[in-house]
Amino acid sequence: MHASKQTEDRKSGTKRTPFVVTPVHDLLLHDLNTLHRATAEQLTRLNYKMGMLTTVKARLKDLSDNRYVLPLSHPSIRLPYMYALDRKGLNHLASQGVDVREYFRPSSEEDSAKNFLFREHMLAISDILIHSLLFEKTEPSYRISSMLHERVFKNNPIKATYERNNREETRTIVPDAYLEFVHTREPGKEETIPVMWELDRGTEDQKFFRRRIRAYSVFLRSRAFKTLFSIENITIAFATTKNHNRMKQMREWTRKELAASSEPLWLGQLFLFTSLPENIGEIEPRQLFLDPIWYLPSDDENPVSLLGE
Repeated sequence: MHASKQTEDRKSGTKRTPFVVTPVHDLLLHDLNTLHRATAEQLTRLNYKMGMLTTVKARLKDLSDNRYVLPLSHPSIRLPYMYALDRKGLNHLASQGVDVREYFRPSSEEDSAKNFLFREHMLAISDILIHSLLFEKTEPSYRISSMLHERVFKNNPIKATYERNNREETRTIVPDAYLEFVHTREPGKEETIPVMWELDRGTEDQKFFRRRIRAYSVFLRSRAFKTLFSIENITIAFATTKNHNRMKQMREWTRKELAASSEPLWLGQLFLFTSLPENIGEIEPRQLFLDPIWYLPSDDENPVSLLGE
């Protein structure tokens, strides 16, 4: 409670009712733990119809006023609040046995929110995770068995080593997200489909992008994913929100890097690329995961489905 409000309550003799986390507030806290950063619009899209946006904003204000969530704003650009869990929100979830995985320092969170590109990147990750969760809700033959956010990998970067020409090469990757889907094709027959995500906003030049591809090549050649995730295969999915030409550019740079390091054909087939609208709400979750909108590095004619149907 703000000091001025406390003073007003003392003067008027009123007694403020203690705040209680209700199930609808609890749901928002759990959603923020999954997404790490989200706007009111994103949190509404995940669990409600958009007509509930004003109600969700009011619930977030309750949580913010009582220090369960932290509203993050940009100092010079008028943008919707981006919300993160505050200390009391983290403690509330931890008391339920939730693994919150957060090192919390308010000043650090507020400083990072001032970086416009960081903010947009975090919200883009949330968009992908929300579409994944909505896809799971609407497609009963699919379930998500694992979902890891970039912040998990920032705390524990993936290091992979592969020996090439009698020299060991070690690279580090920090994916934007890792999603593991389980598809039940028929009773008793399940297929695990792991996808590592990289979200592009058109800000990286060729040098840095190819360095990223090189790191993933080492990761794939070393088969480090088998040890890390207990899986036998993986797809590296690059999605850009800039435009279709940017997607073509990423594919070209990938071809060049794979050729420069003489990678085998099978390795190139583990990379997929797509171009998405800046507002991901313009496409349905099913389109993202099941429609043939994804391209291999070297095939312009035969787009494929991300989950392989």
